[in-house]
Formats: sequence, structure tokens, C-alpha cells
Amino acid sequence: MAEEISFGNRLMVGFLRIMVFVLIVILIAIPVCILLDFLGVMDAIGLS
Repeated sequence: MAEEISFGNRLMVGFLRIMVFVLIVILIAIPVCILLDFLGVMDAIGLS
């Protein structure tokens, strides 16, 4: 049974993949920024 995936489903899957990628990037960036702030790197480059 070869079922064709509709354009709407393809669009939704693509959108969800992008959103999952963005969520992972945000979840990785939060502890990295906290660590950089703790080490004083943020002050050195003028972000805090």
C-alpha cells in the first residue's frame, strides 16, 4: 500500500522539525549563557 503524503502533512512535518530544532538550540543556549555569565565572559564582551 503506497500512500501519498499530502502537501499539508508534509508542511506540518517540516514545521515541526524546525520547531524541534529551535527548541533544542534554546535548551542548549540557556546553560551555555549561564556558564559564560558565571565565568565573567558576558561582562568582558559587554553584554551584561
